[in-house]
Parts: sequence; structure tokens; C-alpha cells
Amino acid sequence: MKYRSVNQLDCFEFHDTVFTFVRFDNDELVVSAKHLNIHKSTEQNTLDYDLEIDCAKIVFKRFQTHSFEPSREWKIDEKGNSYTDDPLIIFKGQEAEDKVMQEIRNGIKIYYFGRDGDSQYCIEGCGIDPFFTTKISFDSVTVEWDGYLKKAWYEFHKQQQFEITLNTPVGEKNATVYIICSYEDESLYEDFVKQTVDVCIKYNGKELWGRGADYLWIDAFVNLQKQLPDGVTIKSCLTCKHGNFCPVRNQPGELFCMKDVLINEKSDLFFYTEDETERAKRSRNYTYVCKEYQPKSDE
Repeated sequence: MKYRSVNQLDCFEFHDTVFTFVRFDNDELVVSAKHLNIHKSTEQNTLDYDLEIDCAKIVFKRFQTHSFEPSREWKIDEKGNSYTDDPLIIFKGQEAEDKVMQEIRNGIKIYYFGRDGDSQYCIEGCGIDPFFTTKISFDSVTVEWDGYLKKAWYEFHKQQQFEITLNTPVGEKNATVYIICSYEDESLYEDFVKQTVDVCIKYNGKELWGRGADYLWIDAFVNLQKQLPDGVTIKSCLTCKHGNFCPVRNQPGELFCMKDVLINEKSDLFFYTEDETERAKRSRNYTYVCKEYQPKSDE
């Protein structure tokens, strides 16, 4: 195969990977893996984003199962807390191996695959059992594959969160704002060309959403402001008279504070946004606010 990785599982993202059984003999387990992602800037992926591998072959040498914990039924009490009456059952030895082999032969979806101490790994997955946990070990692991399908699924969905201040009829209130960017272009080696941006806050127990498509998020914040009740406004650098965008290069969520500069036209901004020292000193996030805040006026 074109690509090969030996004992470098940290280079991969296993969440939502599907293992299909190939063979198990002489303590060597072989599975095929669909939806396995490899991290960016690794030996086999020098690009700036994680990639989904077409189909990988994974070989575990001297594979051993140490424990298998099946799922338990969870319930919700009157206070909204989760609890279970099912006893904790952990299979070990041959029973554990039989359970794991039964799951892998059926095919499993991986939720988590990572180290558990110095010599063991933990797998959380779904198969015949809707959620199981197993502890395994192996002397070596080799991952081989021929090519890539597309950027990893999570590269198409970026979420960030910030604290934001709202002016309300009863005074200032703080809220958490979630910014979710969803990209729709699945081309492998080209930049994303289309996206939607959702901006969400919770106000008085109700989720309010603003949506836009501008890569700088501006229209999404404008749309969010329209969803807010009368008399409630966003108080941040984005709505401050001192907040300005760079005339030629902006990052999403970034603007620049000009509280000590008189700006009459775009050309007045060039020095303050192109000189690297000034740019770094004045860079602000949309949601930041300080004591110098002044709301924008019509003029």
C-alpha cells in the first residue's frame, strides 16, 4: 500500500471509525477501517487539515483482551439526574476475549480509542452491544492505506464559544455565544468555497439563533441582533464606534480598536492595521468589551 504507519496511533482520530473483521490467528488481529482520519502535519499528511482515509488495514500483533464491560441501562430521576440500577459487570480473561471477538466479527463503530496507562488501550464502541468498553494491549500496530477520500468530517464543522455582554432594560447581562461554521465544499485540495455561520446565545432560557454566510461572521451577528427582544443589544467591539476592520485583510471574529485615532476614511486605517506592532496591539475579538465602549451612532 502507498502509506504505512507503525506504532503511531496518536496520528489518527478514531471517533466514528468502523472496524470490520478480517482475521484473528496466532494472536494477530487484522481489521479494515472505514472513516479513519489522520491528523494534519504528520509524515503521511503534510496538509493543513485532517484527512479521511479511503480504507485502512490495521494489524495488531500479539493482541490481548484484558477486560470487557457491557452497557448498562441508565434512567433519569425526578431531579433530572442520571442513574442506573444495573450491576457493573466486567468480563476478564477468555470471556472478555470472546465478547470482543464477537463484537469485531459483527463490526463495531469506535467512539474512543486511546491509551489507558503505559501498556494498555481503551476502546469505547457500539456493535451488538449499544455501548461497550474494552481494555486491550498489543506489541505493535501497523496501519496501511492507499489514499484519501476528503477532509475529515469535523473539518466541515467548526465551533467556538465566547462570553458576550448584552445591554438590557434591567442592566448588563453576560451570556455565552456559540459560533458554528459549517462548510459545504468537500474538495480535497482546494479551499472551502461555501459556508453557513450560526451564532447562538441563550437569553431568558430561550435559544436565539442568527444565521449568515459571510466568512467574517458579520451578517450572522446582525441577524442575531434582530432576534433579540426590543431593548436588548449586543455590547461589544463589534457594536462599538471604535471598532474597525482592516481594509485589506481580516480574520473571522477580528477587528481593531481605534479609540485613540481619528478615522475619516479607509486609508486612515492602513498604518494601524498593516504595521505588525500596531496590528497586534489593537486586535480585538468581536465579543470583547472594555470601559471605553461607545455605541455606534447613525453618523
